[in-house]
Amino acid sequence: MKIRITHLELNWITVPFAKPYALSKRYGTLSSAQAVIVKVHTNQGLVGLGEADPMNPFTEETPATVCAVMRDHIAPVILGRDPTQIGALEMAMDEKIQGNLQARGAINMALHDLAGKAAGLPVHALLGGKIVDGLPILGPIGSGSPDEDSVSIEQWLDMGYGTIMIKMGALPIADDIRRMVAADKAFGDRMNLIVDANQGWSTFDSLQFVHGIQGHWPRLIEQPVMRHDLEGMRRISEAALCPVSADEGVMSLQDARAHLEHRAASVFSIKVSKNGGITKARAIAQMAQAFGVKILMNSMLEFGITQAASLHLGCTLPNLLDVGHAYMSVVRMKEDVTDFASNLQGGTVIVPERPGLGVEINDEVLRKYTAERLEIS
Repeated sequence: MKIRITHLELNWITVPFAKPYALSKRYGTLSSAQAVIVKVHTNQGLVGLGEADPMNPFTEETPATVCAVMRDHIAPVILGRDPTQIGALEMAMDEKIQGNLQARGAINMALHDLAGKAAGLPVHALLGGKIVDGLPILGPIGSGSPDEDSVSIEQWLDMGYGTIMIKMGALPIADDIRRMVAADKAFGDRMNLIVDANQGWSTFDSLQFVHGIQGHWPRLIEQPVMRHDLEGMRRISEAALCPVSADEGVMSLQDARAHLEHRAASVFSIKVSKNGGITKARAIAQMAQAFGVKILMNSMLEFGITQAASLHLGCTLPNLLDVGHAYMSVVRMKEDVTDFASNLQGGTVIVPERPGLGVEINDEVLRKYTAERLEIS
């Protein structure tokens, strides 16, 4: 009996953070995360897990649009099909659906999970095999004063983390300059410091930051200006003595190509949900490698399914940036719906070896946080 997709199960969840998370002025301070958890069921009893992590205005999609697109457009394309034929199903979705990368990405994760389970192999083996057994993790801190930053950084340092991402863009640029200088003086010889403005600066602000930090350079400046401001990104990249990364600006393969053509960034921030799943995220990483562009494996406000998908991809990439990568998103949550946290060991994440994505759903926790549930057959 050939394996076939029989039905989809969607769970729209909202989970509080362990503590509020202050981002840039564009996103504000967040107190919870939303996701759509997808189960792709088959006639052989295997179930593939996927996850969409929409966060408007970071993404154009919302949980409601993800559910609607899956119900009205994706399900008719994939029901009754062989889930291990990932390339064929990816092409079918591309022909049927424009945009909606998060919805399509969740299905792509679930197809990889099913293909791995059917073959008895971890997903990284389907991608050519892992290069490393584990990766260092970065710890994020929200916007705050230099003293507040210092307390947060010390906490991550005590837990064994060697890279910190400092969220900026919510305060006046002079304050963010002071934060960077203070953090570098206190911690620069002990850890990698990354700055992420989440589109919160203008080009003028960014250049003020570059000239104002007086040689206290971070390892990376991420998405300082609006996502489509390629000229601004190019000017900042030319002025900075550290790499500049595109995050919100690189959603699709076409976005990646535009950044490469404009020399707008020397690092791409890959987020498997944002980029449309493992297949499309991998294509962006491979294009970047051809142009000498490095990859930061970053995260949305993710739960364990997306984190696992990101890890299986990240451990196979030869062009990763030599810093920590974002594999601690589940630690932000009051609870996770999966067991992904079992892969975290201090400041390192260990690559799962179980078949598929290597994560399991805790159905009790899933039910607890599910606001809406939809079954499609």
